[in-house]
Amino acid sequence: MASFDWKVFPALVALAAGCTTPVPQDRPGSAAPVHQVDSIAVHALEAHRLPGLALTVLRGDEIVLAGGYGYVDMSRADRVRETTVFQLGSISKQFLAALVLVLVDERHLSLDDPVVRHLPDFPQLPPGLRVRHLLNHTSGVRELFTAPEAQAGFDDLTRSRAELVALVRRLPVDWPPGSRWSYSNTNYTMLALLVERIMGEPYEDLLVARFFRPLGLSSLRQCASRPHGPAEAVGHVLHDGVIVAAAPENMNWIRGDGGLCGHALDVARWTRLLATGRVLPPHLYEQMVAPALLPDGSRAAYGLGLSLVDFESLRRVGHNGAMRGFSATAAYYPDSALTVVVLVHRGDVRTESIERQVVRRLLGLPQPGFREVPLSMRERQRYVGTYDIGVFDVHVVERAGRLWLEMPPPGPTTPLTYLGNHAFAGRDPDAHRVTFDDRAGAAETLRLLMGGMYWYGRRKG
Repeated sequence: MASFDWKVFPALVALAAGCTTPVPQDRPGSAAPVHQVDSIAVHALEAHRLPGLALTVLRGDEIVLAGGYGYVDMSRADRVRETTVFQLGSISKQFLAALVLVLVDERHLSLDDPVVRHLPDFPQLPPGLRVRHLLNHTSGVRELFTAPEAQAGFDDLTRSRAELVALVRRLPVDWPPGSRWSYSNTNYTMLALLVERIMGEPYEDLLVARFFRPLGLSSLRQCASRPHGPAEAVGHVLHDGVIVAAAPENMNWIRGDGGLCGHALDVARWTRLLATGRVLPPHLYEQMVAPALLPDGSRAAYGLGLSLVDFESLRRVGHNGAMRGFSATAAYYPDSALTVVVLVHRGDVRTESIERQVVRRLLGLPQPGFREVPLSMRERQRYVGTYDIGVFDVHVVERAGRLWLEMPPPGPTTPLTYLGNHAFAGRDPDAHRVTFDDRAGAAETLRLLMGGMYWYGRRKG
């Protein structure tokens, strides 16, 4: 297992940064010179303790910057290039969502089909569960990653897809489909299987035939469990202050919900093409970016495989990705035709924070400044409690006169800074914020910004 001593990291940052391969094109009227954006990536290597990073920025169809920074593997001297391939994690979901919509348009299925019609061997599925519920995470199907036996399947590279299906078939549905929003990777694992049952082909082959080959996105593909050669980044994790190579994950068990690989330039091209009607007809893309409508009339800021959380006053469509040794963000800003993709090969990194720094710099937005609003002990107690966000519980606790947000990994444990109006920021305000309801007495609900998405919690007890 390769390891790296972070005491020598600053010197290597300078060396690696000097050997990046950016392809900058300054445009008249741009809010910031490209070298300033490049400097954000260089700074991120040390600030986020990264072995390497790939950054691509597009304005319209034009490349503003496509750069690689740091090293493909800390045990070798191969440097990250703009064409280095990374695991994309849950960014993969939008590719499957787009494929499902194409098949709907071709009348192979309907978004309102009962899922059990296509997966009749899943006895736990209620008849009211529709394909739409899987796509927008309102199914109520339990998160695969919470199953105790799931981790063994991710760790053991010999475990088969059939064994994954057998596990997913046993997962329960925890609430009536369509009644609430809660992110569940199981939804997309089931969608991949559903597509394969209908079309009689592996879903990744359909992606290549329908999208990747016609669009010239040659780096996009289903990942192998282990990287092949210097063109593919090696996953890493930070353990006790030392960066080490991450154990490989079984890609037979990560299909549909994640599992795709590609380089940042191809991910950026896909993002732009999808948003501008060159992957799907506009009426289908409009369905991808329509918020999930819930029975109480509220809307969840999630479409079909895409997060719809705005950034400050800017409309934003995107998704994060997280794998054992990789983190990723791909975002599109329709009002400025700006695409930003950040791929890193270290797990548990808030890449959306790097992406938002780039957007601020390019669009001339001010850096965030927060003044903490005083909060009395009585006011703090209004928020203390345990909240169910579906996949697991989050806890708001008081420690030494300050509120903290606590949850199991990969969620954060962070102090909360009160901003006023029932809103709090975590240690990294671009990555974690919490807003509570404004009703009298104890708060009953919260909205948590985490992983580039909003999660909706209800007080327990």
